[in-house]
Amino acid sequence: MPISRSTILRWTGRGSLSELQASVEFVLGQNGFKGRVYSVGESVAVAGPEPLGVSALLAHLPGVAWIAAGMTGRTLRELTSASGRLARKYLRRGDRFVVEAEGRGGALPSDVGGSVTSSILDSVKGARVSLTSPKVRFRAVFDGEGGAVGVEVKKGPGGVPTGSESAACLVSGGMHSSVTAWHALLGGYRVLLVHSRYSDEALRAVARLYSELSHRGDPRWLALEVLEGDSVIGALSRYADGSKRVVFGGFTPPKNGNLARLPKAQAPLYLLPEERFAAEFEELGMKGVDAPEAWDRKGSGELRVRRYGGKAADVSSVLDGLR
Repeated sequence: MPISRSTILRWTGRGSLSELQASVEFVLGQNGFKGRVYSVGESVAVAGPEPLGVSALLAHLPGVAWIAAGMTGRTLRELTSASGRLARKYLRRGDRFVVEAEGRGGALPSDVGGSVTSSILDSVKGARVSLTSPKVRFRAVFDGEGGAVGVEVKKGPGGVPTGSESAACLVSGGMHSSVTAWHALLGGYRVLLVHSRYSDEALRAVARLYSELSHRGDPRWLALEVLEGDSVIGALSRYADGSKRVVFGGFTPPKNGNLARLPKAQAPLYLLPEERFAAEFEELGMKGVDAPEAWDRKGSGELRVRRYGGKAADVSSVLDGLR
């Protein structure tokens, strides 16, 4: 493993590192990125592709604590050499930095961190270590067989890599249900969005939610089902009662009596303040719809289901692909 450019994604420690690696491999492959993806310590390294491009693509992937752009190496000496090259690129005289290191396979974190720190100080005269206010945060990991060193460029969303448990999320296209669906994805669930259709505007909002989530996580484990024909509450009740999955609804029980009409649906985020909901909804880039008047809208009684899923898509592709 000669020195090469790389991206380092630090696992949150929740769920499975192997599941995070599998999602990284799939997402990169779907986007035409070719490179070696492997685990080192408690991180996933991507050697080969341009690190900032990989970082942008995986910035919202559940299970990632932070992302660093840098280099991989086979030996600790190669890592210290790479550290000097990175220091000359990212630091200037007088800049403050910190090194946070992980060591495995007989390599102590203090040894890894000390070697990287010394190389940085030798490479940029006047640079200073600061634990409290660093301008640049270096991340290094070495497990005895190889490692990586980089400069942190993004915080990840945290959460859990997608696992094997599924959740159905009842979504209207509004703020609360959209944020709940995102949190289910962060919770490691394979997410099925379930929408009882009541307007074209709401359906487009739900398609926009699917599109956004499909570009944040592993799209193999995301799907959308649109229920048509029955009343909104009737369709959702029938779905929730018959589902073998855990069912989440984006409700706020103190304000919305409809939760009692969906006894199997859980409202896992109802204690979040509205400001938190609003901030996360805005971060999702969504424009929501209000639908309180649609709950009791009557339907024909014949429930039909249209489905789309398993791939990253834009809004038009989702709407055109519903079958």
